[in-house]
Amino acid sequence: MPVYFEKITSTPGEPIFTKWLEEKIFSFPLHYHPEIELTLILEGFGKRFVGDSIEDFEPGDLVLIGENIPHFWCNGNNPTDRYSQAIVVQFNKSFLGEFFFKSAGADHIDKLISNSNKGICLKDPAIKALIQEKLMRIVHLDTFEKTMLLLEILNIFAKSDVYYLSSSGFKPNLNEIDCTRLNKVYNYVYDNISNSFEISDVANLLNMSISNFCHYFKKRTKKNFTQFINETRIGNAKRLLIETDKSIAEIAYESGYSSLSNFNKQFNSLVKFSPKQFRKNYSFNPILPLVNSENLIVIDSNI
Repeated sequence: MPVYFEKITSTPGEPIFTKWLEEKIFSFPLHYHPEIELTLILEGFGKRFVGDSIEDFEPGDLVLIGENIPHFWCNGNNPTDRYSQAIVVQFNKSFLGEFFFKSAGADHIDKLISNSNKGICLKDPAIKALIQEKLMRIVHLDTFEKTMLLLEILNIFAKSDVYYLSSSGFKPNLNEIDCTRLNKVYNYVYDNISNSFEISDVANLLNMSISNFCHYFKKRTKKNFTQFINETRIGNAKRLLIETDKSIAEIAYESGYSSLSNFNKQFNSLVKFSPKQFRKNYSFNPILPLVNSENLIVIDSNI
């Protein structure tokens, strides 16, 4: 799968590009663009890659990504009956003029945009819910109202408690060969999530020895490959616990675990709940309501 510089084309005179996308799976590969991006996941589970950060994503995931930061959301090639959905807002940092955010009273937003080169997530669920409500309206507004609402969202974001995704020392490496290689690895893992495979299988994809591949993967992602595999399998298990009524043993097997005890141990370690408790908690506290599928814009996956 090739990696691309994404050229964002919006309507002339429209400074903010918004889209409400609905797909069986998120199909964009690792990509980057000079626009700032705010992405809210409405439906879907998988791995989110921002700079050198690799984390699980699930409904309610909300991230602000700075200019030219490589990123993508991957949920493999095994779609469920439910579509993956997201709202994406993209804008140039100077869409209101070069000095607007440097003026008195807007310096906190200027700082937010500057820090977005590390990828930013909100900590407070209540603030995330507030911004979610606004983002679900923004795609239907005209240019003026859209601009005012975006400023309101950025103001809330800038005054809230946040955490950064990518490490401070991360510098985007926009080497197309690296991006293509990592896409190949990520997609192989997701396509084979329920199967047993060896590191040698993945290393062979890149024509590398096991030791060279492990060194390469750790250097590029800041995580060892075994850790990435385990996080990916548990992420898949969380999705199945929420979206299906399959037994925990079935879910463990479909997530690549041959031992139920090992699955429970790994799940507890990463999620801090047992699989049974996680499912129970979610049933009483769903992260998001179901989204009405009317008037959804399907994104073109050919960047």
